[in-house]
Amino acid sequence: MFRKKKSTVSEDPNRNARRRIRQAEIFVCAAAVGFMALFGGKYLFMPYYDDTYAETKRAISYNEVSTYGIEGDYLDRNGNLIFGNAAASTGGSAEAPMNESYAYLLGYYRTDENTEYTYGLRGSLMKYTWLHLNKDDKGATVTLTTDNDLQNYAYELLNGQEGSITVIDNDTGAILALASHSTIDYDVNDPDSFLSDTTADAQYRRGTFEADPPGSTFKVVTASAAVEKAQQEGLGDDYFSYYDSGTYTAPGDTWNIKNYADKAYGQIDLDTAMANSVNCYFANLGVTIGADTLRTMAEKFMVGKDIKIPYLCTLHSNLDVENDNLGTVAQTAFGQGNTEITPVHLCLIAAALGNNGVMMQPYIVEKVAGTHLNYYTARQSVLSQVIDSSVADRVRQAMHAAALTYGFDEADYGMIYAKTGTAECAEDRIHSYMIGCTDSYSFCVSFNTMLSSEYLYESARDLAAYLNTNGY
Repeated sequence: MFRKKKSTVSEDPNRNARRRIRQAEIFVCAAAVGFMALFGGKYLFMPYYDDTYAETKRAISYNEVSTYGIEGDYLDRNGNLIFGNAAASTGGSAEAPMNESYAYLLGYYRTDENTEYTYGLRGSLMKYTWLHLNKDDKGATVTLTTDNDLQNYAYELLNGQEGSITVIDNDTGAILALASHSTIDYDVNDPDSFLSDTTADAQYRRGTFEADPPGSTFKVVTASAAVEKAQQEGLGDDYFSYYDSGTYTAPGDTWNIKNYADKAYGQIDLDTAMANSVNCYFANLGVTIGADTLRTMAEKFMVGKDIKIPYLCTLHSNLDVENDNLGTVAQTAFGQGNTEITPVHLCLIAAALGNNGVMMQPYIVEKVAGTHLNYYTARQSVLSQVIDSSVADRVRQAMHAAALTYGFDEADYGMIYAKTGTAECAEDRIHSYMIGCTDSYSFCVSFNTMLSSEYLYESARDLAAYLNTNGY
């Protein structure tokens, strides 16, 4: 048997050194790849899939950029400054009265360590106005669809009332004004005080977030459904004739519906019922056309569906029409019950009627532009083809009869089509509205502290007069 002899040749020390170097290189490369994977996953990939990571990334970026960057400007549709004049490491500001009239639209962007606090357009657009800097370290410029003079005038008409005023261009869906006042007087130049305010609903933009029963404004939806059904089925004027005794109870229900001030109107038609806002007439009309017809029309007006306004918010609404409960159908048909709509959405309903039955996609950001390129440009689009022009014409005829009772005489205001509404809300709160339209614009005046929509007449007439005088 032979034994293997041990080698007497000593191991090359340079070879050992090279091996250790290779091992170190492999370790360093693996650590670098691991770090890059961790960093890339956390800050490059995860922000696309996880809002928490995206929030952290924006907050970290803002905390760095805000030490030297200049916040981008906000302009109105005419190129007039709304908010700007920022300096390095400080946010912009707005001159009076834009500092208050635009406050609930502009909002703020703030961070606390790596946590964001965002509200309104400044919150949604910060990635452009703070993080897309030009060679002068200034953020992108945002152009809105609003008009400064109109926005200021609408805010002035609110006169400190909790409520909102919305004006929309029928043809395009552009929001020309959206003034809102909530529980506090918010100055956009002092966002920290707004952030720290603990008042209930302090940051409540009433035009977009306040979903309440629509009151008698919903009667235009019920009328649209009935007129469309009558045209499709060849029904005559008798279909719209009704004898009003002052009370109405839906079949199978026990709740007595009454007219405002317990009035009874006798034999009436659609125009008289709309002009006098006869609850019993529209409750009966809703039951007559049926739940399916009423629901279908409401959904065409986007009730019960979300409506996104890019970079501002999403409008939410609720539609409550039950097939097997005629009492609910009757309630909904004249604007009470559990159906809930925001004031801006009500303005869109008026805009669809003014635009021959076509509801346009609402928008308030016209464009976001850097030095050499546009990051965003709005595109006009149809949101819903609600009704045809003949149905819209007939409903507007009834709304014009109502407008005349509100003081919109043709000699002074031209052809105004309008409808008021008063909603009974929780905790004995009363929400009053007036929606209206012409061939070119629509509006919604919404107040929370009025006992009756009659108190809106003067404000709505003043708004219409301003719009007409200034060529809207």
